[in-house]
Amino acid sequence: MDKRIINPKIAELAGSLSTLDQLRPSHQESNDGGEAHPVTLHLRGPGREHHETTIQLQPHERLVQTHNRTAYAVIGDTHGNERYRIRIYSATSESVAMIHDEAPITPRVHAFGNGLLWIRRDAKLRPHQALWLSAAEESPSLVLEEPDRTRRLVVRAVSDSMAILVSRSAKSSTHWELSARPSAIPACRKLETNVEDADVVVSRGSLAVLDRTRSKLIHLPGKKAPYAAPSPGFLGQRLQSVGDTLVVVGRNNGRMSIWAPDLGATVLWNAPHAGIMLPSTNTDNGRLSFLVSSPIHRPQAIFASVGEELQPTSTGRADAHALSAEGEDGIRIPVTLFLPPGAEPRPVVVHVYGAYGISLEGPYDPFTDHLLSRGIAVAYCHVRGGGEYGPSWHHQAIGRRHHRSVEDLLVSIDLLRRHPQIDAKRIALTAASAGGLIAATACLNEPSWLRALYLVNPFLDPVAALRNPDANLTTTDWAEFGNPGNNSGDRLMLEHISPMEIVGGLPPHGSPLPRAWIRGAINDSRVDTGSIEKFSHLYRKASLSVESMHVVCRISTGGHVGGVSINRAHNESLLAHAWLIEELGA
Repeated sequence: MDKRIINPKIAELAGSLSTLDQLRPSHQESNDGGEAHPVTLHLRGPGREHHETTIQLQPHERLVQTHNRTAYAVIGDTHGNERYRIRIYSATSESVAMIHDEAPITPRVHAFGNGLLWIRRDAKLRPHQALWLSAAEESPSLVLEEPDRTRRLVVRAVSDSMAILVSRSAKSSTHWELSARPSAIPACRKLETNVEDADVVVSRGSLAVLDRTRSKLIHLPGKKAPYAAPSPGFLGQRLQSVGDTLVVVGRNNGRMSIWAPDLGATVLWNAPHAGIMLPSTNTDNGRLSFLVSSPIHRPQAIFASVGEELQPTSTGRADAHALSAEGEDGIRIPVTLFLPPGAEPRPVVVHVYGAYGISLEGPYDPFTDHLLSRGIAVAYCHVRGGGEYGPSWHHQAIGRRHHRSVEDLLVSIDLLRRHPQIDAKRIALTAASAGGLIAATACLNEPSWLRALYLVNPFLDPVAALRNPDANLTTTDWAEFGNPGNNSGDRLMLEHISPMEIVGGLPPHGSPLPRAWIRGAINDSRVDTGSIEKFSHLYRKASLSVESMHVVCRISTGGHVGGVSINRAHNESLLAHAWLIEELGA
């Protein structure tokens, strides 16, 4: 299959779309625009010598300098394979020299004490060791190691003198406190939170602790127990220190919500439907505010007022409708439908994810805005396996219960098919990564329901991937999907919902499969690119249609989440967007 073949009509439409201001790429974020740029640093040597050095920061690299300006680190993932590399340089009495170079690490590196703190990954990309290095040391010091290969080690919070490390599994967490010391490696002690799954951050120079299972505050800096309890229905997920204000980020009635416990039990603010909100404080008066965004709200800062809901300004492209479908076991499955104005039935693009407890929501997206502007509705199916209703929503569809995500998606699509303002013959389904498993399986179960299938870096062969303990991240994914290598029940469940297993069992050219556009990346460290190509071949083979453009499989440079210039990634998105518009006849 020639993965680069593109219908000239699609290429022409993509070229036309590229001229729209609405769809121009943004270069405002980080150093991903495609060109190196110089950065000048001022460093101090061991005898307080002053050094000025200029470095060329490459695309996809960033810089972290120690608080005492004796060293700095350059961190980058230039290929997109998530094998982030750190190079640390320090000032000597005469010059600036590199003192450490390693990969892979996690992307976050922190200035802590008089040195640098980071997490080392093993060969399978599992974060498992915390390391620290200062300009006075010859090599990094091991601060903490997590030997359990089913758990991941993370730097949860950092202040000038205190840091929190957390080791997480699917259902539990263990925390450690690091204390900076002037002329020694940080001291490390285990924190006894006395709860199975906690979140711990540094706030106002002390520790704040949240029991995530019960949404209960265990400790607040400067406060005496009992602490305020949130409103019924609020599910606290994580703590965040915003200036001198501590907030609890969580869920309320399926939406992202933020609670400020210092202001009272009922002081909650909710994000728009399928939207997000980021807390911050005004630098002049310390007043709490939120950066709010959603598919129909461009990013905007709104000051928080106690007792008042946030009122972001909408684009006016569509109205948000909160729908629900009844799952096969009677559970109501929420669906957020953004419906453009007009009486006639609309085509719709349906999104799904449903894994790792991650909620299907996000910021304003120019491509979604453009679909809405053309009269195409957009729907978000909040299936189980995601985090919309907290940990229980996630746990209802993990392991041998993962089939529920697929069933939830099918009843959600059926709800949309029967909606009076949706054209049942013009439904496109899209998903990325782990969501690709759910979307592809639903498509193979009910292919006649869909006009088009659009997948990005999809996880399509769970049986093969999870049977190999040497594959990247496999051991930590067993809690999410099961272990087919050691458990026959897990294997049977995965075979039942595996897109690769299902499509491989279909007769040649015997299924009314919708047109498909499937994207992969050469350096993807989470999804096997070969499996994407194999699935595309089998999908084409099983389709009734023998048209060359019925399945488009494009494997580009970069990785699962990056490693490619903004312009190149944007051009790929433009092509897929043009194809989607053409397939929906809009």
